Amino acid sequence: FENCKRNAFLAGSGFKAPKMTKTGTTICAVVFKDGVVLGADTRSTGGDMVADKNCQKLHYVAPNIYCAGAGTAADCDKTTNNISSQLELHRLNTGRQVPVCTANRIVKQMLFRYQGYIGTYLIMGGVDKYGPHLYEI
Repeated sequence: FENCKRNAFLAGSGFKAPKMTKTGTTICAVVFKDGVVLGADTRSTGGDMVADKNCQKLHYVAPNIYCAGAGTAADCDKTTNNISSQLELHRLNTGRQVPVCTANRIVKQMLFRYQGYIGTYLIMGGVDKYGPHLYEI
């Protein structure tokens, strides 16, 4: 309760507390011994207006790989769908499960081709024969 007294004293002497600033999408991920946990909020905004209260921000990439996406919703969807189809073709061609590092490389190469015109921020997580992996793209 010492902080309550301190806060009351500061407010009484004219101190203005900082205002809360709303930010955009919150995505996070944690890697542990046997896997990866991805998390995201569900609200989609356009400036100060809430566009969708139940937006899907966790994207399927492969059976062993998912992405949490922030940024322009259309760019996130298009990027993850494109990568998902490329990885499925890779899996069918090789007959093996796609490593997470391969998916990471393919996403980075695709985003580099567009030189920053794709407004997406991804956290890719997955588990393969080498263990759990987490990449920030």
